[in-house]
Amino acid sequence: MEIIDLIVLFLFGMPLSIHGKFTVNGPSHPVVAIVGEDVLLECWLKPEMSVVRNVVVRWLKSDLGSAVHTYRNREDNTADQDLNYRGRTELFKDELTKGNISLRIKNTRVQDEGKYICSADGETDFKETTIELKLGGLGREHWVQIEGYQKNGIQLVCESNGWFPEPELLWTSGNGQDLTAQSEIRFQEDSKGLVTVQSNVAVMRDSSNRFKCLIQNKLLRKEQEATIQISDDFFPTVSGWLVFLSVILCLLIATFTAGIVWIGKKYRYAKGLEVDKSVKQFGKVLTFKYPQCSNVGRGNLHVQEGIVILLNED
Repeated sequence: MEIIDLIVLFLFGMPLSIHGKFTVNGPSHPVVAIVGEDVLLECWLKPEMSVVRNVVVRWLKSDLGSAVHTYRNREDNTADQDLNYRGRTELFKDELTKGNISLRIKNTRVQDEGKYICSADGETDFKETTIELKLGGLGREHWVQIEGYQKNGIQLVCESNGWFPEPELLWTSGNGQDLTAQSEIRFQEDSKGLVTVQSNVAVMRDSSNRFKCLIQNKLLRKEQEATIQISDDFFPTVSGWLVFLSVILCLLIATFTAGIVWIGKKYRYAKGLEVDKSVKQFGKVLTFKYPQCSNVGRGNLHVQEGIVILLNED
């Protein structure tokens, strides 16, 4: 009986060899990882079966012409491996007998993001599945400081690098007021594909003089913040004498303008009286569209400041 039990255990305890029908399976949702860290792309066979003999396991990336990782003849094959993945990928050799063909990518880069194809090619069947990898970068060296003065307020600058993809940046005051709408936000990508974000905002004195710069990576659902507390002494103040002089200057300008208007009206009124007097003394007043005219009627024509007076010969 002991021999029979051992035979049964051997037959049913060992995983099947990959000769029959099977399926290749992976996660239905995207795999999310942080740039710079290792990531595991899970992939397995159903039913559970060994892939150590007569099977080729291949990992491809949809936007690459060469392989990410290939396992053939019980060993890794790097002949057709993409150079960007050389030395950064591995299978779990101890798990291959259980149908586990998951791939580990070490020290992930921004360029690793995308869709991967996990495939198994057996003697009688070929199956594959697609797995999406999304990467996010958390910023470093996050800081906020005073950049200078602007009108009656202070110009603040907030900067952080090492983000991916472009993060969301928010400004708030200690009173809970959202200052983002009045800020300027700029993004710059470095040679590794990581993003530096910088923002400027002008702030005024308030009851707290506390201002916060918040940066969020919505993919990773993580955020970083930097806060600055500004003393009242840093905010520019307006002198009482300066206000008084400004009011006096405005009054002087208004008085001068009113005087000019009044003098103009008096001048036009005086000219009107002079014309009326000339009409009564000499005759009719004629108006012409042309500046020069001669021999009008029987009299002599005189032009004086655009007004023509027709004199009688008598």
